[in-house]
Amino acid sequence: MISFKKLHISEKFLLISSFLMSFVLVVHDQLISPFIVLFCITMIPFIKGQKNRTGRLMLFLLLGFYVIHIISLEYSVNWEYARADLMTKFSYVVFPLVALLVSIRLDLILKGIRWGLIIASAFSMGFSLVFAFIIEGGFSGDAFKANVYGLNMHPSYLALIFIVSTAFIWSEKMNFKGALFLKIAYTVLMIISLFYLRSLGAFVCVAGIICVLPIWKALKSENRKWYLLIPLYLLCFFIAIKASPKIENDINTSLSTLSIWKQSPEQFLLENKNNMESNTVRLVTWTLSSRIVAEYPFGVGIGDVKDVLKKRYRSYGYTYYAHYELNPHNQFLQSGIAIGWIGVILLLSLLLLMLFYSFRVHHLPLFIAALCILISSLFESILERQVGVILTSILLMYLVLFLQNYRTGEKPKVN
Repeated sequence: MISFKKLHISEKFLLISSFLMSFVLVVHDQLISPFIVLFCITMIPFIKGQKNRTGRLMLFLLLGFYVIHIISLEYSVNWEYARADLMTKFSYVVFPLVALLVSIRLDLILKGIRWGLIIASAFSMGFSLVFAFIIEGGFSGDAFKANVYGLNMHPSYLALIFIVSTAFIWSEKMNFKGALFLKIAYTVLMIISLFYLRSLGAFVCVAGIICVLPIWKALKSENRKWYLLIPLYLLCFFIAIKASPKIENDINTSLSTLSIWKQSPEQFLLENKNNMESNTVRLVTWTLSSRIVAEYPFGVGIGDVKDVLKKRYRSYGYTYYAHYELNPHNQFLQSGIAIGWIGVILLLSLLLLMLFYSFRVHHLPLFIAALCILISSLFESILERQVGVILTSILLMYLVLFLQNYRTGEKPKVN
């Protein structure tokens, strides 16, 4: 337990800056840059002492991932977009360097980051519900459209943040009456939010978590009875889907569209020109993007991804897709088009290492976070927006700092 009053002034600033950085990321990510700078400044006094090497491979992989983006400038034509993209992804450098340099009072950074996410997510979810009730007169309407709910952030990122924040709050030790009720209420609020956000990636993340939790418990406790919960969880998930006609219709539409695509991808492309239905968009962008990756094993360069995709869209008559500059809706394909197969391998290795290390040190919230990022990367180009880049980089830094605490003997108990 950290006593704020007993902290030195520099320690207070470090805790506060860590909190503000993750809080602002959730409530208004466009303002995050000065808060990242503030965080980096406040951590300078803590760059001393022996450094722990645990988890450094992940940091070097992320730095290498950024370096490959820089190298791709050599064969990029659109340098203006390339420079903007490099600035967006600069967190791939900032947070690994912080994790490599800082060596003491890591607990303050960890606490600030997780509570910033928890409180900011509660504010974002609560604000949207109140807005819906006051403005709309009930829990429906414009307040729950994906581009409005949660202070106007893309639903896929919001859903990911809400899930991770819920995992963090369940890992917190709260020694006061009503703590369990608070955690349950927070979880219910998260579930309601996911329901209204209607992000496909979020639903798959929840399904993945439901299946993984019994496996996690079975392996950690060496009690195979936990496996019996998997069919029970799946049954509950099935009932929940049936209870929501909207969600059930979304799933049935997805399966139907996928079945048609499997029969003939080429015919699917020819028959769905400018169809903007969500499932069709993904199948079209995935198909065309995978062909580009196959044609350019070293990528086309980070500046030319949109241009190459637009050219491919137009060649098939997808003028709307070209006009709206739709991305691949898959981070692995996005990275593959930009920097080639080596980028895909580095990104996949990084996410798998996050899963491995978080499992190894029994940190379930970070394991869930890594799992959700991996799943979300299959349905969205999650690292092409500032919020996705910063969130992933912060969570990676968090994991490495936790590993350092773990190895030096400070082993927080995380269920």
